[in-house]
Parts: sequence; C-alpha cells; structure tokens
Amino acid sequence: MLTTLISMLLPFFNDIVGLLGAIGFWPLTVYFPVEMYISQNKIAKWSTRWLCLQILSIACLIITIAAAAGSIAGVILDLKSYKPFSTAY
Repeated sequence: MLTTLISMLLPFFNDIVGLLGAIGFWPLTVYFPVEMYISQNKIAKWSTRWLCLQILSIACLIITIAAAAGSIAGVILDLKSYKPFSTAY
C-alpha cells in the first residue's frame, strides 16, 4: 500500500530517478576512474593520452548536464499539471 501511495503522490518519479542518475553518472562513472587511471599510470600532462581522456571526461560532463536539464524540465512540466489522487485517463 505504501508503494502505491508514493506512486500516486509522485507521478513524476521517473524524472526524479533520471535526475539522480544524471547527477551520479559523471563523477562516479567517468571523472574519478579517469583521474585515478591518469594518476596510477603517471600519464604526463598534455600528452596525447591525457588529452584524449580529458576530452572524454568533458564530453560526458556535457551529456550529464543535458540529461539533468531534461529531467528538471520534465519535473517542472509534471508539477504544472499535478493533481494528487487524480487520474488522467
């Protein structure tokens, strides 16, 4: 019953989960592993490998920002038409 109640109160639950995923993606999946790889292998700054890894990290950051913006826009749109305990059939 609790799960049903929460899903009825939060019809925009998917957008919130998407926002949390977008926030957690870049630092946990890309940034820290790339920085640890650079540090452990002692890759010189401005070398080709270092530059490619930094470009990969920045590209993933841009994707993360776009995904977070999309999730925030989805939450805002859902909140405009939000009526608790009502159905939209």
